[in-house]
Order: sequence, then structure tokens, then C-alpha cells
Amino acid sequence: MFKVISKFRLPLLISTCLCLFSPFVFSQNKILFVVSNQDYYGTSKIKTGNHFGEIIVPYDVFSKSGFTVDFVSPKGGAVPIGYINASDSIHKKFLYNNFLMNKLKTTMKPTEVVAENYSAIFYGGGGAAMYGVAENVIIQNLARQIFLKNGVVSAICHGTAGLAYLKDEAGTSLYKAKKITGFSDKFEDKQAEYYKTFPFSIDQAIKKNEGNFVHSDKIGEGFYVVDGRFVTGQDPSAASKMASEIITLIEKNKLVIQQESIRNLDKVFSEWDNAKAKPGVAAGLLKEGQIVYIKGFGSADINNEIPINTDTKFQIGAMAKQFTAFAILLLEEQGKLSLSDDARKYIPQLPDFGTKINIKHLLSQSSGLQDFLALKEIAGWQEKDVFTQKDALDLIFRQKELDYEPGTKFSQTSSGLILLAEVVKQVTGQTLAEFSQEFIFQPLGMTNTLFCDDNEMIIPNVAISYQVSKNGFKNNLINHSIFGTTNLYTSAADLSRWYLNFDKPKVGSKKLIEKLTSPVTLNDGKTTFNPTSGRLLYGQQYVHAKRGVPKIWTYGLEGGYASNIFIFPNQNVTSFVLGNNNRYNGSLAMNMAIEVLGNVFPQPASIDFSKLKRIKMTPQQLGVYNGFYWDNERMSGRRVFVKNDTLRYQVLGTATESLLVPITDKKFQMVVDGDDVIMVEFRKEGDYFKMIYTSGESDQYAYEYYNPKTYSTTDLNEFSGTYYCRALGASYTLAQNEKGLFTSNKNQSIINFTPIHSDLFLSSARNLGGIRFVRDKQQKITGFYINSDKVKNLLFEKI
Repeated sequence: MFKVISKFRLPLLISTCLCLFSPFVFSQNKILFVVSNQDYYGTSKIKTGNHFGEIIVPYDVFSKSGFTVDFVSPKGGAVPIGYINASDSIHKKFLYNNFLMNKLKTTMKPTEVVAENYSAIFYGGGGAAMYGVAENVIIQNLARQIFLKNGVVSAICHGTAGLAYLKDEAGTSLYKAKKITGFSDKFEDKQAEYYKTFPFSIDQAIKKNEGNFVHSDKIGEGFYVVDGRFVTGQDPSAASKMASEIITLIEKNKLVIQQESIRNLDKVFSEWDNAKAKPGVAAGLLKEGQIVYIKGFGSADINNEIPINTDTKFQIGAMAKQFTAFAILLLEEQGKLSLSDDARKYIPQLPDFGTKINIKHLLSQSSGLQDFLALKEIAGWQEKDVFTQKDALDLIFRQKELDYEPGTKFSQTSSGLILLAEVVKQVTGQTLAEFSQEFIFQPLGMTNTLFCDDNEMIIPNVAISYQVSKNGFKNNLINHSIFGTTNLYTSAADLSRWYLNFDKPKVGSKKLIEKLTSPVTLNDGKTTFNPTSGRLLYGQQYVHAKRGVPKIWTYGLEGGYASNIFIFPNQNVTSFVLGNNNRYNGSLAMNMAIEVLGNVFPQPASIDFSKLKRIKMTPQQLGVYNGFYWDNERMSGRRVFVKNDTLRYQVLGTATESLLVPITDKKFQMVVDGDDVIMVEFRKEGDYFKMIYTSGESDQYAYEYYNPKTYSTTDLNEFSGTYYCRALGASYTLAQNEKGLFTSNKNQSIINFTPIHSDLFLSSARNLGGIRFVRDKQQKITGFYINSDKVKNLLFEKI
């Protein structure tokens, strides 16, 4: 045995890393060293410690190769060091190395270690290694996780004792039939007091766990064994060679894992394997500030057989909003505007509503302005009509009154982003397209990115917008020339450059990026906007948990273009898909992300409702919630009813019904596919119940109980007639059919109206929401107001 010469009691220095292991990018260049807190051999008074040479020799090799070494011990904190040879140059070098000594003074506790951060685990030796390490189940689990994620497990000399109980989750030895070495009993002084305190023999412990323990007949000759991803050494003389072997295995594993992961990622897009001549997608995946996957699938142009590549341009629809928001925050950072500025300072055409709308209100969807896209539909514009920026502004400027005091409420509206494009123009003298090119796209090398403000512009290397029909594929033309909310064309390569800027900003500061990814608030600086999509950020994206892990996301659907982005900030993973395949591509982008995220999700991919804690309720008990419920703020209705002894939930105007599982006698969870937790709670108010709906961490949606109004055919006659909106210059003619009240014209399909209360009807068109009829003193109908979650009190007068 080696004599303990010295012991150091060297304050917790833990490096926090937000990134977790992914099977694609093989963890980090980090090694986890396991050391012991044991001061004495067992319960004796014989001092022991961790072998200094078996720590600093491999530490030196790893450090010179660019690896970071962290230390963990069963109790954390300072550990005893022994077996120091002060005449050895390497010993002397590190004995006075404050950085290393501080690490040994501040080792991590096992509960503080994230296994996914490490490429290998290394058990150091010394007499102390025989105590407290092998039996520590958390350290065992760390080793198991590192190994099962293709990491290396290594141990030297008495450190091999730490492997004594290593098993997989099924209880099978991790190293069954593999060669393992360590300090053999052959070299121990079995009569010495120190040996009598050992909890077990290393040789026998490895054999008992089905390992093949081997050793050399001599010590000091650098004997070590590599078997698979286990690297073990007999004594200190093997330390340097072991470290080199570990590095070789790590680098080899990186290549193997990357190749396997590329194949797995390719499988996400397997539908294009044997069908190249169809619309497709371009995909990008970033981790740790690096592009780890970028590829194109399918055709950009079917007729001319042009394949999609990473430079192919796609329109990204509403995903363009983040660039408008970024431009505004960049101008703020440059001192050219303030978010507290009155919008009319830059847009004098905006009506004076008697109260200030500032830039922040436009960014945070709290301006009180009606949504121009909803107004466009209500006014009768067709999807294929040519629609310009001037047309959009005209609809906004026609508004006579705000829906609410700016900064006191939120509403899902795109009007603010259109106006912000005008703000950029007034502040800089450049259009948003010109400003973005000069100050964002060009500096970032985004040569295939542009805002298109002319629907007739010929854009080179662009994927054609397709529509899938029963007869094949059709061109799906986009005829609008609006920007600020849409009409941004970009490629997978360029979008990767954009998101790399979030990690290491070249354009804009880190502070700007932090603001872009922070939640918007009302005037109080506290209240956030949390629709079912998630919490709205300044960058016009949403934070919403995926199986318990926070993600930032948004999507764009425009013509045949469909784009999705998912960002997992805690894991530093960004996954996106751009397509011309006329469908929502979220599952492709999410499946890519899941492939590299691995097992980071604390919740399952779908809720197992059979295991949900529930209570039993009779049909009679459930029946007290039967009825209709109305949200007057958003003009939406719900029906709740008992069917087959279960409670059901239905959105008015649809045939789909969802099962409600009783968690308590008043709280129910909706049965849905996936991981979304949707809760419905009933609260007694007077003689009736109020229904509260939440999806995940969304704001509460309150529905009041109501008794549906019924009208006879004769009663409905008084609602018939033509109604005109001065603000929009649009009219609707209401009449009756077999279903009741309806309206239609040459620009729109039939819209049906369902009676809710007296003079209040729910429309089958989302943007028309609900219509409330108004009467004069003689109770004659004089018009109606349209109300929805995007438009309030839009008056149509009866002609």
C-alpha cells in the first residue's frame, strides 16, 4: 500500500450548463471524476485519502485535449488527498494549481450532477475509494446513464471498487463477461489492519457481478484493459495510457452516434424516400450554437424536377413577425425610438382615439385595435384577391373607437405588426424590406432572405406554393403584398444563421435577444398574455411546455407554404421545418427535436388516462353540469352533457365531443391525444354553474351557464334584411333557410347563425364571432354589432 503523506481540505464551484445530452451531439467534452469523502480506513484510526497521482495524471491528459473535468463525491465538498510525491514534476505542478485544488475542495454532490453532460465517468483510486462510493445508488445511476448514452466507464486501481454493483435497469451487470482490472488482492497485505476494514475484495466483487476480473502479475508496468466502453487500470502507472484510450473511445463514439443519429433524423422524412416528385420540406436542427442537421426533401418545382435544397426559399407566413419585432427592438437599441413613443408620432394617419397607443402596445397585442385580417374577411375579401399594404392600413385606419384602453387587455391581433412596419419606414426612411436587408440579413449572411412587398415580384430559387387536390397538385398562388406580418421568404440555411445569432449575437446585443424572448406585459408590467398557444413573447412566439419541458414555438401557414419552429431553451435545441407541401409540418419539426433531446421529458408523450387519479360519479351526479355555457368576451359557446354514463364536452357548431374525466366532483380533465393537460372546472354561482376552461398554463376562459333562446320561423323574420357597415363599406343580407337564420353573398359561403340569448346569435364563421342585434325605442331592429376575440362592436346598420 501507499502511505498517505498529506491531506487537503481545500467552497462549491459548480458550473451550470443549460444544455443536456443528445444522441446526436455526443454530450460535451466533459469527464466526471468520482472521488471519496472517506478520511479513515473504515472505522479505524488509520488515515486514507484519494490517490493524487491517479487524479492529476489523467486530469492533465484530459485538460490538454480540451476536456473539462468535474468532480463528484458521495457527500460533496472537500475530499482528502493522499499519496502525494512532491518530487514528481506533475504532482508538484498540480499541488500548487489553485484551480484544480479548488475543484477538489468543492466537489459536487451526486444530486447536483446532470449525467447527460458527460462523455465519460472516471473512478479515481486510493484507499478512500473503497468506502462510500460503490454503494451510493445515485453515483451508480450516473454511471449507468453515462454508459447507456454511449459514454465510457473507467476506473483505476482501488477506484474499480466503485464498479462493484453497477447494473442496468433490468438488474443485469453493465459489464457482464467483460474484462475488468483493478488493484488485485494479490498485491494487498491481507494481514494489515487497513485491509481488514475493506468492505469487500475488488476481485471477488467484480466476479460476483459477472465481470471477468483480470490482472498482471506485476505492478508499475502500466497494465490496463479496454473492453467495449470499459477502460480500467491496475495501478497508477496506467493512468496516462488510460486517459488516452478514453479520449479515443469518445471521439470514435461521436462519429458512430452522429452517423446513427443522421440516419434516425432521415427517417423522420422517410415519406420522401421513394417519392421525390412531390412537394417537400427543408429542415434544420441546431444544438449548442451549432448546425447539426440541415437537409432538403422533395421538389421545389415538380414540373421542372427541381429538388429542394438548403438554399431553396420558402414563404414562412406568420413566422415573419419575429423579424419585424427584432427590427423595432434594434431601432430601440440604436436609440432611434422608444417603446413608450406614441405610435401617432410616426403614423399620423392613425386616428386619434383620445388615448395614447405606444409602440409597446403594438408589440404586445394590447393596443385595442381590431385585427385587420378579421376585418378583411368580414369585409368580403377573398383569399385569392390582390391585397396590399395600403389595403391593410386602410382597414385599420377606418376603426372609429378602440376595443379597450391600450395596455389594459390583450387580444389576438396582427394590426400592430403592420403598423410597426410603417414605424420602421418613418424612423429610417427605408421600407422594412430595405432596412432588414441592410441591418439584419446582409450582416448575418442571409443572402436568400427577403421581405416581399410585391406579389408580382419574381423570386429566384423559390419553392412553388402547391395545393394538394384529388387530381394531383395545383399551384396555390399568394396574391397579397403585405409585410410585417407575413411575406418573408427564407431558406433553411439562412434560418439557421438567424437562430445562430440568438446564441452568439452578431446583430443586436444579448440584451436585445433576451428581450425578444421575454413575455409581453400590460401597462402594469406584470400581467402576461397566455392564450392556449402559450405565453406570448416580444418576438411574437409562444412559450408552451412540451411534456413538462419549456419550448418556444410558432408556425406559419400561407398558401401552400407551411413552416414550424420549436426552440427548447434549457437544452439549447432549435428545430424547424419549411415546406411547400400545403400542410402543418409541426410533427416533422418536433420529431427531429425529440430525436436529439432524448430522455429529458418528465412527462409521457401521451397521457395514460387509465392511470389518472379519478373519482367515481353517477350519471345523476354528472347530470348537474348538463347544459350550455357562453363566453361573452370571446363570443364562443360550449355544450356539456351526459352520454353513456360519462360527461361530454362539445364546442357549439361542431359535431366533435370530448370525454371529461372527473378528478374531483367539480374538476374534470379532458381526454385528448398527446400531452396537453386540459382542465374543465365548474363553480357554483347562484342557481347555476360557471365553467372554467384552461389548457396547460393558459389564462382561464370563463363560460356562463345559459338557456338557449329559441325562435319560431315567424320570430326570425324580423331579423331578415340587409345590413351595411360604414367603416368597411360591406353589407350582409340575412334570411332564413331550413337551419334558421343565415347569410351569404357572392364573396362568401353560407354563414349560419345559432341563437344564444335574445338578439344574440353565434355565427359559424370564426371572425364574425357573435352578432348582437340592437333595437330602437319602438323595439325595431336597427342593426347588429359583430364581436369576437379579434373585433369588438363593429356596427352593421339595417338598410
